[in-house]
Amino acid sequence: MTVTMEYRPVEVDAGDGGMPARRAVIRWAWRLFRREWRAQVLVLALLAVAVAATVLGAAVATNAPSSPNAATFGTADHLVSLPGSDPHLAADIAAIGQRFGTVQVIEDQRLATGTSQNVTLRAQDPAGPYGRPRLALTSGRYPTGPGQVAMTSQVASLYNLHVGDVWHEGGTARRVVGLVENPNNLLDEFALVAPGQIGAPTQATVLFDATPDAVGAFTFPAGVTPQTPAPASGGFSPEFVVLISAIFGLVFIGLVATAGFTVLAQRRLRSLGMLSSLGATDRDVRLVMIANGAVVGIVAALCGAVVGLAAWFGYAPRLQTSTAHRIDPMHLPWWLVGVGMLLAVVTAVAAARRPARAVARMPVAAALSGHPAPPRAARRLAVPGAVLLAVGPGLLALSGGWGSQAQTKTYGGLLATLLGLLLVAPACLSVMGPVGRHAPIAVRLALRDLVRYRARSGSSLAAISFAVLTAVFVSILATARYADPLDYFGHNLEANQLIAYAPGANPNLPGPPPGKGGQQGSAQQNAQPQDLGAQSGAIAAALGSHDTVELDTPGDPATTYIGLVKTSTGRGAGGQIYVATPALLAHYGIAADQVDPDADLLTSRAGLDQLTGLNLSRGDPSAPPGPDGCTGDTCIADPRIQTLDQLPVDVSGPNLLITEHALRRLGLGSQQTPAGWLIQTARPLTSAQINTARQLALAAGATIETRSQSPSLNELRNWATAAGILIALGVLAMTVGLIRGEAAGDLRTLTATGASSRVRRVITGATAGGLGLVGAVLGTAVAYLAAISYYRSNLSMTVSHVPVGDLIAIVVGLPIVATLGGWLFAGREPRAIAQKPAD
Repeated sequence: MTVTMEYRPVEVDAGDGGMPARRAVIRWAWRLFRREWRAQVLVLALLAVAVAATVLGAAVATNAPSSPNAATFGTADHLVSLPGSDPHLAADIAAIGQRFGTVQVIEDQRLATGTSQNVTLRAQDPAGPYGRPRLALTSGRYPTGPGQVAMTSQVASLYNLHVGDVWHEGGTARRVVGLVENPNNLLDEFALVAPGQIGAPTQATVLFDATPDAVGAFTFPAGVTPQTPAPASGGFSPEFVVLISAIFGLVFIGLVATAGFTVLAQRRLRSLGMLSSLGATDRDVRLVMIANGAVVGIVAALCGAVVGLAAWFGYAPRLQTSTAHRIDPMHLPWWLVGVGMLLAVVTAVAAARRPARAVARMPVAAALSGHPAPPRAARRLAVPGAVLLAVGPGLLALSGGWGSQAQTKTYGGLLATLLGLLLVAPACLSVMGPVGRHAPIAVRLALRDLVRYRARSGSSLAAISFAVLTAVFVSILATARYADPLDYFGHNLEANQLIAYAPGANPNLPGPPPGKGGQQGSAQQNAQPQDLGAQSGAIAAALGSHDTVELDTPGDPATTYIGLVKTSTGRGAGGQIYVATPALLAHYGIAADQVDPDADLLTSRAGLDQLTGLNLSRGDPSAPPGPDGCTGDTCIADPRIQTLDQLPVDVSGPNLLITEHALRRLGLGSQQTPAGWLIQTARPLTSAQINTARQLALAAGATIETRSQSPSLNELRNWATAAGILIALGVLAMTVGLIRGEAAGDLRTLTATGASSRVRRVITGATAGGLGLVGAVLGTAVAYLAAISYYRSNLSMTVSHVPVGDLIAIVVGLPIVATLGGWLFAGREPRAIAQKPAD
């Protein structure tokens, strides 16, 4: 009996192995991720940090106030400010209400506090039709009648009051019934009373809605101009800027990730070759690496989102303080958070795809041997990179420079410059060959390996150059911002300094000096210069200081104003102009013979003496200039300015001094008035000392100023330089480890032939130092190329103020630190010399 058995072949997709093969490959990729997590931890951490930064940046950009409209106008579209001295104030308010219908009146009366704080007594209806965004209750209740007051937390702290306490001010006792705030401007310091409880307001603000035609047809009181909210910015939205910044950061991380996945593929090259020998298709081999990249991206995106949200909830209270704007932590652009997470996954997949394609193209025999693929020429990428390096700076030059509104050209120029740098960087490795031709054998081997393993060294060089470019460009921007001698910026005073200002002389307080019109206490009205001088001595004694110098202003500050203005732009020099008295000059060690007798101004502001088209004028600096740029004897055209380095550089310090020669030219003779006293202590001022000085100043009707939190130029530049160097060193550490691990066979051969640990240290140090040097030089050069293009209209800010220390730290310090780090952490003998370790 013959039995016939029919064998039916199993249907298998000969092209890619079908879904079972893909599931098997994906499981193998997951095991690869678990077993090789140490090799991928840097990539995962960088991606997680990028997502966290995107989440935090998006939250900050969304919640930071974009305009002060709500804090000033509430829900109204027009505002007029009427002076309290207007004899027809009530009639004017009634006329505005009759013409425009519903209005809301908010009355303010300035209070003397003895500090630079601008505190007002405010009468406002909490249920008013327009002012609700300007007022919010934080505890207690609103005042409803006479003898009641609510105040902001700053004012309550200033007077050491709590809800239920009695506040005595201006001869009136009021009970504190609540705490309030302006949620759109937390710096708005006021005490709130019920409407009608201010007898003599300093100012009355009228809010109303009206059409432009109706406003134009109405005749407002003399000197009163209606105001409208500032128009919305025509530039990019903050969320878009955050998205662009996230893309820039992920491009940098993608370069590092590409190097990491390339080495991971090389380490598993024989395993992937074995997979191919068992019948896996090229698509399956690629899928191993791509799936591994996707796993890394997903894990990094989830971890980064959690870290970013945690950082945001922790930072939100500080942002609220720094922006003086009430913030809802749950107000987040969730779409941008999702896009940031998706971009992290896409970056990881794209970074893994390049080495996946390279491994899949290798012959099975070559893969099983474990030899790396020969380096590809970078010439084809250098040409488009050079084109982008020409287009990017060109767009930056056409953008109009700092403060321009051509944001599309600015961002386009930055993007083209960065992409050009990334494409050109691998080609710069070719300089390693000629440089190392006559070097010792160990250095020559190191430089050869940089070219040989260009797949990861080229990406790493681009990443290092990217980090250096960012650090140098931030330093240049900060230097240019601080280098403007007119728009002066930085610390106002040192931590151990205090200025006690005479009434009306504090430049930080707006408007007329408190006490004008009989609305302040008698102490301030009757304070005389000699009394204030004695009180400044009492303040200095209370602070334990014997270092006090008087600051005088020219003429009578009530009737005379001295301003330094650039006529072409109308910009005035920030800061107070004081008189160069012999006592002030001697205080800073300036002898009389050091001062040019023809000098009009003495300054420590670098570059001010090089500016042209300046007017030093008496009176109103905005008055129309005469034919010669000045109006008669009240102005000095192009004053002679002498720079003295002994003068202080702080914003509120006496860094602009007018000489007696200029006073005579302006017709002021030797007229001068004490405006303040600069007091310096041996140690930084404490909170208790500042409060003591405030109380003494208040008793004399004066105000004080102490150090603010504005960062200094050195702080910004040092932080940017340190961040760039640390990022570059991190990339270098990973790259050197990858390249030296990939060249382990050569290292075993050298060790077997008698090479000492010194040779191994030289190889590793030369590898790190070579990459660090080329990356530092390339990143710095491209940063200056972009900066010179960006500041082409004012190259003095870029060329004349070079951050020498930071450049030395980057161009010289980075390669030295990288070389020393490679030397110290190398030299260990390989564990296996006779044979290559199994995977």
